Amino acid sequence: MIISKTPFRISFVGGGSDHFNLRSSVPGKVISTTINKYMYINFNKKHDDKVRLSYSITENKDNTKDLNHLIIRKSLEYFKIRNGIEITTLADIPSSGSGLGSSSALCVGLTKALYKFKGKEINKENLSKIAAKIEIDKCKKPIGMQDHYSAAYGGFNSIIFNQNKTVKVKKIKISANRLKIFKNHLIMFYSGINRKADKILGKIKKEKKHNRHYELLSKLADQFEYELCDGNILNTAEILHENWMLKKNLHHKVSSTNLNEIYDNALKAGALGGKLLGAGGGGYFLFFAKPKNHKRIKKTLQKFSQIDFDFSNDGSSYITV
Repeated sequence: MIISKTPFRISFVGGGSDHFNLRSSVPGKVISTTINKYMYINFNKKHDDKVRLSYSITENKDNTKDLNHLIIRKSLEYFKIRNGIEITTLADIPSSGSGLGSSSALCVGLTKALYKFKGKEINKENLSKIAAKIEIDKCKKPIGMQDHYSAAYGGFNSIIFNQNKTVKVKKIKISANRLKIFKNHLIMFYSGINRKADKILGKIKKEKKHNRHYELLSKLADQFEYELCDGNILNTAEILHENWMLKKNLHHKVSSTNLNEIYDNALKAGALGGKLLGAGGGGYFLFFAKPKNHKRIKKTLQKFSQIDFDFSNDGSSYITV
């Protein structure tokens, strides 16, 4: 039995520039961190030649090519595994369509488990590349690459997407005290709405808006990193807000009237800035507010679940049983 444990992530700034844009004068850049909420994948040889999957539903098939779950099917096809296996997925919090990079965490965790099943090890760079290849190329999803690198490497990172089609993952250099102050200003809520990120991103790409604001998003990531590490931490709230306004204006599906109301009510209750995580359309809201205002924000958004979390340092790993 092989069990992989892969973290979800919070992407603060720069999402939408996490792909190679050869027409851009600057590389794409994203600031993100993994958190202590995880996707678990249990991979085991089956006692017969069937294939069994258990996630939100259960699939029992004769061959992997008959599976309905796209990422799992394409991952098994990539590794030329046809039958005789059983896979179970579990998550710490509601994750499907959440904006926490759950589909990429699944792809990274499954890729890592499949390498182990094949008796091989894989480093973080290649794990990121192969998982991205499976989800973007094999599954034909119009998403960026930040989530694969974040899940594979773990930690608080600046992820840079260069014009020469290389990716650089750089640990954010911030003191433990400043990081604690920053974390104490954050508060997260689950909207209760799930959506398919690739559907929203597909609409944006179809309308040729996927490179709109590319340079500005990258520069916002630069500004965010400076304010976080060396400047005024309160300024990160304004940058989060600006990033969200840019993202929201890409397509009306990114933020509905109800979601806009949640965001506006949080600001009225004392939040200085924030965003809907991921592609938008639902999932989790992240707000930045002075700790003294958290109680008022919680009361204002009391019908939504507040999610306690912390930053994590580890990327995808194995659990020994």
